[in-house]
Amino acid sequence: MFYTTCCMLADFYPRTLERGDKNKKCEGRAFYMILRRLGNKQMIAKKIQKEFPQHSIYIEPFFGAGGMFFNKPKAKYNIVNDLDSDVFNLFQVVSTRLDELKKQFELMPIHSDLLEYWKVNKEDEPIRKALRFLFMSNFTYLGTGITIGLVCGDSKGFLMSKIDETAKFLFDVQFANFDFRKFIKSLSFRNENEQSKSFIYCDPPYLGTNDNYSNSFTEQDSIDLFDTLQATGCKFAMSEFDNEFILNQAKERGLNVIVIGERKNLKNRRTEVLITNYKNHATLFDI
Repeated sequence: MFYTTCCMLADFYPRTLERGDKNKKCEGRAFYMILRRLGNKQMIAKKIQKEFPQHSIYIEPFFGAGGMFFNKPKAKYNIVNDLDSDVFNLFQVVSTRLDELKKQFELMPIHSDLLEYWKVNKEDEPIRKALRFLFMSNFTYLGTGITIGLVCGDSKGFLMSKIDETAKFLFDVQFANFDFRKFIKSLSFRNENEQSKSFIYCDPPYLGTNDNYSNSFTEQDSIDLFDTLQATGCKFAMSEFDNEFILNQAKERGLNVIVIGERKNLKNRRTEVLITNYKNHATLFDI
């Protein structure tokens, strides 16, 4: 349960002006996405979705910025999860305290003084915590929180319009904040029909790219993820790079590997794959 009051931020923020030419507009981002995160699925979501089975219950243990969720048709029932408390808090605030968030967001300047403050100071109060996360994600270089990034046009106004639509899209979505093991093991189905209509999509931190995430993902984490997914009895798909350990695990478990294509990360180019326990067509191990 979140707090019902928040401090006014007018006295909290430095008295500075927002940067950016307000006569221009930002373009090209998924309209519902309000976070910028390295590795999000926005650019390749449509290609991956072509491999999804039909489902009326959608489950996502690693929500992140919502790069897949916000770029796919919304299922009848949606259950999403993320271990990151900033992610969980932000979408809870957007869903339940939108007017308060927007009011304080309008007062927030985009300035290096605020960045320097938030580099060393985290927030516990939900509204302030959500504002800090939005600031770090949207107004710093590549969302890294290192330096103020270049923004186009009325960046705050554009983001504000997206927040409204995001809140509408999140209506009736169930959001959890657990380690993926606890989250997946907690899933229960009333009958086989409900289970057969459920689909789990996982976009975990990729093995070998841990420097992009606050929590490193280990080989044991990958094994645990495979084990918990297979124990559900649901159809599932997991995005990964063509990591040798991951591919060996998939082959040993009789899973299918679909090549999505080449993808560039911060250091090099890797091949993106989708690992599934169902088959729509020929996969990597059939070649």
